[in-house]
Amino acid sequence: MKRDRDASEFSKGVFGRYNQSVTKSCDSVLQLSTAPGPLQFLQGYIISMTTSEITLHVWPSKFGLPSMEPSCLAAVLYLQPLFSGTVSIIECSDPTLSPTGGCVLILSCEGMSKLRQSIGQLPYLTHEQHTVSSLGSIIKYVAGLKVADATRSSFNLDLSLSGTEKSQTTAWCAHVESNLGDIVSYVLYSNQSNWAKLTHPTLASMYPLPQRYYVPGRIREMYRPRLETAGLWDLPTKEEEKKTLKEAKIKQKDQNTKTFQETFGREKVLEKARASLDIYARLVGERDFIFGKDKPTTLDIVLAAHILLLLEPEFPDTSIQSLIKDSYPTLASHAWRVLNHVTIPGEPLLRTCSTPSFAWSSLLPSPPMATRNEKPSEEDLHFRRMRWGFYGLTLGTLGVYLLTSYQALISRRAKTNRSIT
Repeated sequence: MKRDRDASEFSKGVFGRYNQSVTKSCDSVLQLSTAPGPLQFLQGYIISMTTSEITLHVWPSKFGLPSMEPSCLAAVLYLQPLFSGTVSIIECSDPTLSPTGGCVLILSCEGMSKLRQSIGQLPYLTHEQHTVSSLGSIIKYVAGLKVADATRSSFNLDLSLSGTEKSQTTAWCAHVESNLGDIVSYVLYSNQSNWAKLTHPTLASMYPLPQRYYVPGRIREMYRPRLETAGLWDLPTKEEEKKTLKEAKIKQKDQNTKTFQETFGREKVLEKARASLDIYARLVGERDFIFGKDKPTTLDIVLAAHILLLLEPEFPDTSIQSLIKDSYPTLASHAWRVLNHVTIPGEPLLRTCSTPSFAWSSLLPSPPMATRNEKPSEEDLHFRRMRWGFYGLTLGTLGVYLLTSYQALISRRAKTNRSIT
């Protein structure tokens, strides 16, 4: 795919800029594994699989899962059973560390490819001078590494699939990321109850002051275009908010109408969820894994990653959760089966080795990246004006305070001199 090839080519020159700083800015380093091996040609460049460390950067582990984002979770589940040496998983809460300049906030979605590239991507993998971003590119990179361990034939989970099955895997993975990804994004970021009581507090806990007060809201706003396109953004626009507040001053809204609207919106979401879940339930069938193999393939992992993020968090609004458990138990069983298969018995998927620390440099605006040529959006311009306005107000207040204090000190000294004379 063109986007994956572009990401792979772009990665060749950026590793050096991020390798020294990324571990200082992320949350925790977690040891998993490694695999040694010689050189192999893949997608136009040479991949060297030596004893050097492979590092995977993902959104932090939350809700009892290795990551709170579907693609990051799928990347961890893919790598976990493959390696027996040293691979580091770095939980990253600073999305600007991605080599493409941002975070994976919008997954594969029609009409969103340009926006996806502009905001950057997590997960991303670094190995020697290579940096590979997006789940698809990571899987291709790892699958192309030559194996030195005689007990393992390949790092490709789809090696036993036929050509037709591999083509089906590519198509189905894109389908899952688009359709089921919409449902995951809705549950975490659009549903007001889940956002206020679960997602927002979870995101805020990942950041120091003052980022915790504005970063979660900006992350949520990045999901809005995708969810609006899918018809799953249930919050009013700014114009509707102003209109609603104005009407509220004239008369109080009818509670029955409000209840009806909420019920209608919930049913709309459930209907869309049923349409997607029906397809995936038929895909899985009664088999342990989708293609009838004795171990999960890439498609099993991608599907399980999305289902797990709908099942495991303790959502205040459990409508989607209950729908899966009650009406689609085969999907729930499949997701848990995949998770159990890749988990090392007696060991957690991730082990935290360090704790985040506050950096005063986070209070200062970051310099613009040389690779970005896009014109900033109105939202970005508004945020920049508000940020510089905050800095200006702070410095102005400090200046007034110092000037007032200095004048008071001069006045007291003058009074003291007059009383002495």
